[in-house]
Amino acid sequence: MKRILLFAALLGAGCSIDAGKTEGKEASAKPFRVASFLPENNYHERSYYQAGEVTEQDFDAVLYAAEEIYGPIVESFGARLIVNGDFRSPTVNAYADQDGDEWSISFFGGLAKHKDMTLNGFVIVVCHELGHHLGGFPMYRDSPWQASNEGNSDYFATASCARKMFDPSSPLRYWGVDLWKKRKPDPTQSQNCTGSNIDKEVCQMSLDGGLSLGKVLADLGGDNVPSYSTPDKTVVKKTLDSHPNAQCRLDSYKAGAFCSKEWRDDMIARNKSEMAQVSCSDRPRCWYAP
Repeated sequence: MKRILLFAALLGAGCSIDAGKTEGKEASAKPFRVASFLPENNYHERSYYQAGEVTEQDFDAVLYAAEEIYGPIVESFGARLIVNGDFRSPTVNAYADQDGDEWSISFFGGLAKHKDMTLNGFVIVVCHELGHHLGGFPMYRDSPWQASNEGNSDYFATASCARKMFDPSSPLRYWGVDLWKKRKPDPTQSQNCTGSNIDKEVCQMSLDGGLSLGKVLADLGGDNVPSYSTPDKTVVKKTLDSHPNAQCRLDSYKAGAFCSKEWRDDMIARNKSEMAQVSCSDRPRCWYAP
């Protein structure tokens, strides 16, 4: 996508973001191996997604920051991160895929421009897709490339990735991107943002982004609007690999944001024992069965 490459050039840095694979495409069936932020849908046929907070410049900045932060981490596993973005596409989804040593994540304006999407929320979407590659166990049972499942990708988004994206030293903060868009953090959401390895402002941004996505997911899926004060009390007997409901996903964002253990970037957990080495183990029971 020329506009992302231009954005990178203006910053005086190299960039491996590639948008040619998604430019001009509309929502279509994806190969079975592709993991997604939402189930396959025809939401692009509706018109509500054109009034959100995320601008094209914001969209490009978030994707470039993700590439700059996570490119080296993916490279440490012998692969190359490819970030695709098309702000003009009406596709209401985001995707992750692996083709040999090419690990890709793809994003579209249809989701980014949803009326309830905040910039913090879009950062969490990007982190979710990175989570399919790096989140590890629990993984999709039928994924040929062992993609982290949906609930765990949500957890990874706030337990690991958002902390890098929202960190004061991250590219987004260095460039002066206004992540709050003049909004104020809700102190009732972040009263538990304490403990080692938890930056209160970063935690607040993660919770704000998660709540934004909870509203987006509820709107798209026809669920009730979720709240941090009304956790899903469902206890599954078997780990759910597919997309949980909006409240359950919000619970994952909260659990990840409150995890006080620093995520290990040098390891992708392949089983329960390794998961405990990499991160906290407190996945919400509404999708995870220990």
